[in-house]
Amino acid sequence: MNSEVKICQNCKKNFTIEPEDFNFYEKIKVPPPTFCPECRRMRRFTHTNETVLYKRKCDLTGKDIFSMYPPDAPFPVYETDVWYSDQWDPYEYGMDYDPKRSFFEQFLELQNKVPRISLVRQGMSVNSPYAHRVTDPKNSYMTFRASYPENCLYVYNGKYTKDCCDAAWIFDSELCYECVNVENCYNVRLSQESKDCRDSSFLYACRNCSNCALCVNLVNGEYCIWNKKYTKEGYFEKLKELKLNTYSDIKKLEKEFEKFRKKFPVKAVATIKSEKVSGNWFSNCKNVLKSFDCVGVKDGKHLFMVYNAEDCMDYYEWGNKAEQIYEAVNCGINITRLYFCNQCWSGATDLYYCNTCPGARNCFGCVGLKRGEYSILNKKYSKEDYEVLKEKIIKQMKETPFIDNRGLKYHFGEFFPEMFSDFAYNETIANYHFPLAKEEALKKGYRWKDKEKKNYEITIKSSNLPETISEVNDSILNEVIECEEKDNLSSPGAFRITQNELNFYRKMNLPLPRACFDIRHLRRMKKRPALKIITRSCSKCNTEVETVYDENYAPIIYCEKCYQQEVY
Repeated sequence: MNSEVKICQNCKKNFTIEPEDFNFYEKIKVPPPTFCPECRRMRRFTHTNETVLYKRKCDLTGKDIFSMYPPDAPFPVYETDVWYSDQWDPYEYGMDYDPKRSFFEQFLELQNKVPRISLVRQGMSVNSPYAHRVTDPKNSYMTFRASYPENCLYVYNGKYTKDCCDAAWIFDSELCYECVNVENCYNVRLSQESKDCRDSSFLYACRNCSNCALCVNLVNGEYCIWNKKYTKEGYFEKLKELKLNTYSDIKKLEKEFEKFRKKFPVKAVATIKSEKVSGNWFSNCKNVLKSFDCVGVKDGKHLFMVYNAEDCMDYYEWGNKAEQIYEAVNCGINITRLYFCNQCWSGATDLYYCNTCPGARNCFGCVGLKRGEYSILNKKYSKEDYEVLKEKIIKQMKETPFIDNRGLKYHFGEFFPEMFSDFAYNETIANYHFPLAKEEALKKGYRWKDKEKKNYEITIKSSNLPETISEVNDSILNEVIECEEKDNLSSPGAFRITQNELNFYRKMNLPLPRACFDIRHLRRMKKRPALKIITRSCSKCNTEVETVYDENYAPIIYCEKCYQQEVY
């Protein structure tokens, strides 16, 4: 089969479906998409609230809880443990399929009445009420998309992290602060794209370094500052001069280090032990194309933040023993053959168009069905009747599309429309990677929710905070601190310091932050280039390469071969 050029019905731009794409669609028996890869990714992103939490009541117990859903959500919301319990039955909300109505219309009706889980957690949660999309969290606060975090604060997308604060894309690491894309690191601060490092600050793209500061592309380095080697004694003397425990000196060094970093070549694709990959940030991957942030993935395309998975396409986040997943969001842990699903985990198998159905098998169009089987619209069928009705619905979806509020057509084979999202555009991951102004988002038909600006009684301005943590006493816990970007639409305007947070800063000898969590998180997200592959030429050999790094981020770009020769 040859490749085929199609016009995206959303953005109206051309996109190409390759022969191997057709092979995958044929294998899983779905038609090719009518949205281009970027619009498909954006559509999936609009269904995920990752870091916005609300205080509300559990609609079953009346208890005060924290939830990803606001108090005015159209459906009931249950506390996580209550939702998992046997105190309610999702089959009570079952509907008979009406062949005279669009399937999507009936699904939306079901989606708006079945109780939802307040926060997504798997395994045992220990003292971590503010953790969302996590597995086995322990003593962790405002931690999101993390597996096995322990004593973590403000961590986003981590795995086996311990005693870490203000970090993103951090794996198998301990005692790290303000790090992005680091792996197997210990006591590393203010660093990015580094692996197997310890006792260091301000690293970029370093490997197996210890006691280093302000270094780039360093391998097996020790006692280095600004990539210059020192004696052990000389290093620690120079380190004192840097004053890495004061707020103003850290901010000054951040600017200087950014300029210094750009003097060094950046590898076109950030990969570790991977082959036949395109996109960025791969570790132990093979044949994974046009994808980002993948670990232990084989045979994939259009993936983002997926690990330990095989034979998947158009898949955002998770994995952990996942196989043959297509157009899915927030799905993982021993899952197989999930198509057009959101929030399905723990052994979920053979699901179509399901939302929050952990452990379910052979279901179509179900919501909140825990360990359900052979069910459609939350109604149970025999195996034989299920198969017959499933094919009948698929046929109807192919012949009669659902038309959304923007006039876009949704046949069988397309993920849920954006209008089915439970969240406003600026509450979702879409706004991080495809940022829109409020007016633009509303014009495109998305919902928008303004950040609530409470009239906090500010007790101290961030500019008046002490320079070092040694000058801070426990009274800071009672202060309402004005965020240094209080006028930013993403900021609530003020924040407080928690006891665990204060303990961490004291242990690490770090100054207090001047911005709220939302702004700090946004800054870390902006440290990474956009999820967009561009073509450039290697600055050394002039070979054409695909990369996510534009000239502003990386003036000097090297292909894999030239980078290896230069750095290793």
